[in-house]
This record gives sequence, structure tokens and C-alpha cells, in this order.
Amino acid sequence: MKYSLCADIMFVGVGEKGPVWPDTDGIIEAMKLAKENGLTGIEMFDLQGRDLARIAEASKELGIEVRACVSAGAPFLGNPEKTDELVSLFTESVPKAKQIGCDKLILNAAEYAKDLSEQEVLKAMEDALKKLAPIAEKEGVTVLVEPLTDGFFTSSKQAFGLIESVGSENVKLLYDIFHFQNIEGKITETIKNNLKWIGDIHGAGAPMRAELTVGELDYPFILNTIKDLGYDGNFCLEFFTFQDREAKVKASCTVLPE
Repeated sequence: MKYSLCADIMFVGVGEKGPVWPDTDGIIEAMKLAKENGLTGIEMFDLQGRDLARIAEASKELGIEVRACVSAGAPFLGNPEKTDELVSLFTESVPKAKQIGCDKLILNAAEYAKDLSEQEVLKAMEDALKKLAPIAEKEGVTVLVEPLTDGFFTSSKQAFGLIESVGSENVKLLYDIFHFQNIEGKITETIKNNLKWIGDIHGAGAPMRAELTVGELDYPFILNTIKDLGYDGNFCLEFFTFQDREAKVKASCTVLPE
């Protein structure tokens, strides 16, 4: 298993009008924090507004990979009126991701069509992903669909069923343990039954989205189970740290299997 941390969540600030996401310097600081703790990668949100050349240079110098990023148009998955825009924005995002060595692009369906039925939204998602799959296959990248707390997906069966219906090795589920604990629980059982459809895993303490050593989830048990299953992909620390960042990352790293 490979380990990384989410640069945006880790270095987000609080402003008068809401969250203040890190700039390029913040992304590079996240790379340094990852390296200091023996991690080998980061993930990040938007590609827009960041100096990708500097990020690519820092990635090479520090030996820290950018393992996943959020595609432009990510919220539009599940909105049939915006499928064409999603495909266009994803296509534009691919070379930007490749510039920083990233081969996984995340879609989160945050703005799915809430006026449609469940089956209509799933159909819109499937149609969009089947349009994206050939692009991903050609470009050698992976589309990651990430279910969110209080978002469209209400079960892992629903989410993994979507991935299976698309039928592409380049379309996978981003299984976020924090979000799925909120959605349904049954973490290790679900991972065991669906490992082949998982392209990335995120983790945070639940229910407060804190470091891995805090909350109701037994991360040593969960992560050792995942390791024993033979998962060799990425596990990303994705928790908020508004203070004592270095100590919380260090504490979380103590539960990561070697």
C-alpha cells in the first residue's frame, strides 16, 4: 500500500467568507510535510489557479507523487444537462494533470440533478462515464468517482453497481472511509466484497473528520485488513487540521501498516 495526504484539506484555512484553500506554496508545503512523515504522495483539489510547473518541479525534487486531483467539472456528474460540459472540462484537465505526473482524476457529483429520480441520475452518471472511459483509456488515466456524505449516493451497492455497469478498468470508485462510515458503515466488509472496483481510498477519523487516531473507527484493524486483502493502491490521509497539523499527521502515521 502507498500512503499520501490531501494537500487542500490539510492546509485549508478559515476566512470571513468560508474556507481558504491553499495556493501553490501550500501544495508544496504539503509535499514537504508528507516527506517528513515518510509518506510518498499527496492528492490535491483544483488544477486551476495553481502553478503546475512549480508543483511538477517540487514533486520531482522531493520525490513526492501527485496521486490524484479533482477534475474541472467534477460536480456535474449526474446532471444530464451538463454531461457535454463535463466531458469537455475533463478532457481539458487531463494534460494539466499529466503535467504534474497525476494519472487519477476525481469526480464528486456534488451538483447532480436533484429534480430527477434516482434511476435517472444513475443513468446520467453511467452515460457520462461511458463517454469519459474511452478518453481515460486512451490517455492512460483513471476516472475516480467519489461518493460524499449527504450527496447522491446512499449505499455502496448503488455506487459499486454504477462502476460495474460502466465496465472499464479506467473507471473506479474512490472509497472514502469517512464518507462511507456516514453513509452506511460496514467498512471492511464492503472493501472485501468490492476491492476490484476501488481505485483509491481516503481516510479520516469519524464522525468529526479528524486524525486517524480519534473517533469511532479502528484504523489499525481497517488498514491491516486492507493490506491483507492485497490492496497495493493509494491510501490518502484526508482530515482537517486547523491547529497542531504536524503532530496530528505524525500521530496518524503511527497506525499505517508497513
